[in-house]
Amino acid sequence: MYETAKGIVTNLVSLIDQFGYVLNGARAYYSNRSQPPVLATMIVDIFNQTGDLNLVRRSLPALLKENHFWNSGIHKVTIQDAQGSNHSLSRYYAMWNKPRPESSTIDSKTASVLPNICEKRELYRELASAAESGWDFSSRWMSNGSDLTTTSTTSILPVDLNAFLLKMELDIAFLANLVGESSTASHFTEAAQNRQKAINCIFWNAEMGQWLDYWLTNSDTSEDIYKWEDLHQNKKSFASNFVPLWTENSCSDNNITTQKVVQSLMSSGLLQPAGIAMTLSNTGQQWDFPNGWPPLQHIIIEGLLRSGLEEARTLAKDIAIRWLRTNYVTYKKTGAMHEKYDVTKCGAYGGGGEYMSQTGFGWSNGVVLALLEEFGWPEDLKIDC
Repeated sequence: MYETAKGIVTNLVSLIDQFGYVLNGARAYYSNRSQPPVLATMIVDIFNQTGDLNLVRRSLPALLKENHFWNSGIHKVTIQDAQGSNHSLSRYYAMWNKPRPESSTIDSKTASVLPNICEKRELYRELASAAESGWDFSSRWMSNGSDLTTTSTTSILPVDLNAFLLKMELDIAFLANLVGESSTASHFTEAAQNRQKAINCIFWNAEMGQWLDYWLTNSDTSEDIYKWEDLHQNKKSFASNFVPLWTENSCSDNNITTQKVVQSLMSSGLLQPAGIAMTLSNTGQQWDFPNGWPPLQHIIIEGLLRSGLEEARTLAKDIAIRWLRTNYVTYKKTGAMHEKYDVTKCGAYGGGGEYMSQTGFGWSNGVVLALLEEFGWPEDLKIDC
C-alpha cells in the first residue's frame, strides 16, 4: 500500500506547512498541540521500500520545520549535567489553558476541585500536554499517581520524546544525504550525536539499567538552566524507559550495554503474560497497568532486534509471541481488534480512562502485520491461551 502510505505522509507534511508541526489530530481544535515526532521515520520507511526520492525532496523542508518546533521556545530545555556541561533536550508543552474541546466536560469536572482559575488553567495545559505525548492519561505524568489534578507533563523531560527526536535527527541526516544536501546532513549528524550524549548523561540510570524521565523543579533553575540531580530522575519503571533501544547506538556508551537493558526489562515487572505493561501503577487511567499498547510493544521489539544481541532477539520473539497470541485469542472471542490489551492475561482487551476501548484498530492491525512479517507465524504460537 505504498501510495496510501505516501498519501498519509503528504497529509502530515501539509499540516507542518500550515502550522509548523503535525497536529494532534487533523481538526482545527487540535492546532494547539502536536503528536510525538515520528514522521521522519515514516518517510525513511517508505523510501526504503520504494526508492522515491521525489517524496524525500518534497518532505525534507517540512521535517526541518518540525525539528525546529521541538528544539526551540517552550519545548526546548537546557540542563547542566554533574560535570558542568550543558545539554539541550525537549519536552511536551501544549499551547493551551482551557478544557480540551474534545473532552470539555470531563476536563472541567476534573479541574472543578481546584480553588482558583490560575490553577485550573495550569491543569488544562498539563492535560493537553499529556495528550500531545499520546499517554493520556498516566501516573507517569502525575506527582501523585492517584490524583489526575497533579498532572505535571510540562515539568518532565520524557525519555521517549527525546529518543524520537534522536531518531528524527538521524533520519533527517540520512534523507539529506540522499538528495545531496551534505551541509544539512552534517548538521543533523552532529545534532544526533549531541542528543545521544544528552540522553545518556541525563536519563541513564546504571543501577536500574534503564533511561529514566527527569523532573524539572523551579528550585534548581538558574538563568533558564536546570542543574541535574540524581534525586530528580523518576525511578519508576515505565515502558517508555526502554524506547532508546529503538534508536541507533543507544548502547554505544561504555557504561551502557544492551545486555544490562535486556536484564532490566526482564526483571522490571513490566513484562507480563500477554505483553509489556505501560507502568506498574494500576490507577484506572488507560496508559497505566494493566494496559499494553501496540506502538510501545512494536518499538521495544524493534529495538531489541536492532541490537544484534542474541539474548535481545530471543526476548523480542518472546514478547511478539505473547502479543500475537493475545491479539488472536481476543479477536476470536470478540470478532474485533482492539486499541489496547490487558497484558496480565491472554485474550483480554484493555480498559480505563475517559472512554470505552475502541475497536478497529489501525495500530493494532499494523503491529500484528509487522510482527508476522518479522517472525512469521511462530510454531509455538498456540491458538488458545
